[in-house]
Amino acid sequence: MKHSIWTVLFLVAVLGAAGCGYHRAGTANPLLAGINTIAIPYFKNDTFEAGLESVFTRAFADEFIQSKRLRVVPIDAADVILRGTLKSFREEILSYDRDDKAMEYRVEVTLNLSLERRESGEILWKRKRLMHNEEYSVSTDIVVSETAKSVALGKTAKDLAKRVHESIIQGF
Repeated sequence: MKHSIWTVLFLVAVLGAAGCGYHRAGTANPLLAGINTIAIPYFKNDTFEAGLESVFTRAFADEFIQSKRLRVVPIDAADVILRGTLKSFREEILSYDRDDKAMEYRVEVTLNLSLERRESGEILWKRKRLMHNEEYSVSTDIVVSETAKSVALGKTAKDLAKRVHESIIQGF
């Protein structure tokens, strides 16, 4: 009896895996057929937060460089171009100490992205209002607080870059 229960569970697991849409990474998006190179020009920054475009452009380029699925090249040599616009940046206080001084903040960034064929300008992939946030602690030392904010923004950029890369490569 115990053996038959394990056999049934095994068959359910195997059949479930067969029907779940599993595929090898990088082979599922038919829109990328024949595309081998990508350019990631500096993102446009529509926010008042200086330097945000640099953090996000670097994070997205790094994500594609590390994956090696699409080679990152200059615009004139690229098959496709990933364009980004930082639409909003928000910072809010999450907690205060007993003296009403901020202890913890949250940064939230929203961006729009599109992937276009360089030759024709055809949009292959587009996402609007992609959002991510991170929390960080502040200190009475401004250098420590600014460093924590910088780390939170870097993590936000890296997490969004990873999500976007997976979406483009795997076709989600």
